[in-house]
Amino acid sequence: MHLVEEKPSEDLTPQIRCSDNCNPDKLDSDQSCLRRIHEALWHYRALLGSDVFADLRGPADSPMAALQGALAQLTSLIQNGSFAEGSGAPPPQSEPWERPLIQHRILCQLRSFSAVMARVFAHSAATR
Repeated sequence: MHLVEEKPSEDLTPQIRCSDNCNPDKLDSDQSCLRRIHEALWHYRALLGSDVFADLRGPADSPMAALQGALAQLTSLIQNGSFAEGSGAPPPQSEPWERPLIQHRILCQLRSFSAVMARVFAHSAATR
């Protein structure tokens, strides 16, 4: 089976690619996978803090607060001095009527990214 790396598109959503070396043998020696994951976590934290999700913010025990807290914890676990904070594209500006669609898209992308990230770490933990 031959994996072909996709060319970047107009979508600036961080994605784990084959060239990021997210396999268990490389995680200790090559920081590109952890750097990609760190960038993506910052990207999603910025999106969740943007005006797109303003109407979903609530009290400290709300689902949005829990999600933001989980992303903050994950980011701190992967924190490394060589990773830049807040890198990536600025959050999208949106009209109120667009927000439910954008929210849905961002949350689907975050779910997909989280699934891939979980596989990277689960596989890495299983081989140690």
